[in-house]
Amino acid sequence: MIYEAPDKLPKKLGPSVFLGGSIDNGTVVDWQDKLANQLNEENFSILNPRRKDWDPDAGAKELSDQIMWEMDAQNKADIILYNFLKDSKSPITLLELGLFAKSGKVIVVCPKKFYRYDNVKFICDMFKIPLKYTMDAAKFFIKSKLSSLL
Repeated sequence: MIYEAPDKLPKKLGPSVFLGGSIDNGTVVDWQDKLANQLNEENFSILNPRRKDWDPDAGAKELSDQIMWEMDAQNKADIILYNFLKDSKSPITLLELGLFAKSGKVIVVCPKKFYRYDNVKFICDMFKIPLKYTMDAAKFFIKSKLSSLL
């Protein structure tokens, strides 16, 4: 099942993954939609924060609701994926990586050309977070880990 912000999340999700990472107010490729559809074939719960109707000039209430949905989804997820695209700044993803690094449920995709790659790698090494360089490698890892929870 694919849940997209601001869908109400059930109390019980089953094996689940949160798709965090570069969005840049919708200006970068929608990698979340592609990955969500691929993982949905496996009967996992996919938590996608990307909103097709997002207004970059959203007011405080809408922004607050989005942030709360993302925090709730990350807390409920079995796996949190953070995907850093090489040409993105991804400040929110960097912040969330810091918030959830100690959770034991993070996996990161980060190309070496990402402007803060060294910082991301340091955090991954420090907290023993799997660091992958391609989405295919991350997808294999996610499928394997979530399949063990079925």
